[in-house]
Amino acid sequence: MEPYVSVIVPAFNEEMNLRPTVTLVANKLDELKTSFEIIIVNDGSTDRTRPIAEELGQADARIRLINHPRNLGPGSGVFTGIEAGRGEFVIFIPADLALDVNELQKYVDASRTCDLVVGVRSDRRDYSFFRKIVSLVNIALIKLMFGMKERQFNYIHMYRRTMLERMHIESRGVFITAEIMIKARDLGYRLKEVDITYVPRSAGTATCGNPAVIRRAIRDLFLLWWKRTFRRAVYLRPERNAGA
Repeated sequence: MEPYVSVIVPAFNEEMNLRPTVTLVANKLDELKTSFEIIIVNDGSTDRTRPIAEELGQADARIRLINHPRNLGPGSGVFTGIEAGRGEFVIFIPADLALDVNELQKYVDASRTCDLVVGVRSDRRDYSFFRKIVSLVNIALIKLMFGMKERQFNYIHMYRRTMLERMHIESRGVFITAEIMIKARDLGYRLKEVDITYVPRSAGTATCGNPAVIRRAIRDLFLLWWKRTFRRAVYLRPERNAGA
């Protein structure tokens, strides 16, 4: 029997966070009586992330490890997770957790009536002033340029796996979550927002505020807008277009 949800945990140098996050998520999903698998995507870590993930997998057969040969950056775990996941739904949870684990019930409940559960984080208490401004500008641009009504676009989302398998996803950076939302809406999939209590990371270093990461996100945003405006955006995976 396939699991209901595949939990993908991308991890780059997360030796301090990985074990507690995976343990908390597994225990909560067991408590919710939701069948699951956890796939840890080690994105070329140079610390003890890999051996810790291996230990977790040895202790629980529902936990698997996939290793990227080198660091491929934010967003790379999405593609690995799409190919490796077996669940009806896929959720990407960062190794630092970034949410109150009790909120997983909201995702599971909402998934019964939609194709994409959009998590709306409660706050940005650990953001610098610069990163807060970048986030607000990003939200405003996506709403203006794509006519999206949702409140946020770059937090923890839960996706119907068949939707992801069908969709052509171009971004390889942090814009990927917004791209999926935009294309899902345009393809007629059902989106549903849920308010989620955010929990800042307690260890390790976040990479999403890196200037190079921000530049890539801006590039991806304007590229999708240009392609969509001039009807050059590709929504389905090329190999699926012929039968669509």
